[in-house]
Amino acid sequence: QYRHATYNPMDYYMEALRREPGDVRCNNAVGLLLMRKGQFAMAESYFRKAVETLTERNPNPYDGEPIYNLGLALKYQGRYNEAYDRFYKACWNAAWQDAGYFACAQISTMQNRLADALDEINHSLIRNWHNHKARALKVAVLRRMGQSEEALQLIEDSLAIDKFNFGCRYEKYLITNV
Repeated sequence: QYRHATYNPMDYYMEALRREPGDVRCNNAVGLLLMRKGQFAMAESYFRKAVETLTERNPNPYDGEPIYNLGLALKYQGRYNEAYDRFYKACWNAAWQDAGYFACAQISTMQNRLADALDEINHSLIRNWHNHKARALKVAVLRRMGQSEEALQLIEDSLAIDKFNFGCRYEKYLITNV
């Protein structure tokens, strides 16, 4: 019923939450629906409820998705320090390490904490070596740190995997046409 093409799933989720307000799956699903509609503050409250339930008896829960999604809702509201903490916490769960560390690296780069960003992006790439957005971000960080040779080598390695990695192609332009 939640995935029926002609039914609004929100009705079902809200009924489920009326019956069990702490249901992690429904809170996470409602938060995702609201986030897709750009209602980040409302989504945050559902993600917080899901995380509260998940961490009620264990500070390191088996599932990091609601924690990561809470980080996204906070990031979209411009609350980067809070978002960073949630993304980092989501990395406890192996399934969310590449996305969590990548999001941390994005925030670290925005805050000009380049050494932290490089460490975080390396952790992300350990979990997903073929993440081309992560490769492009690492090249950008290396360029900003003045490590052009290492950046150019990573660009070549990345383009060997995917010739359409436009992030790396742009970074190559920035490095070679300065």
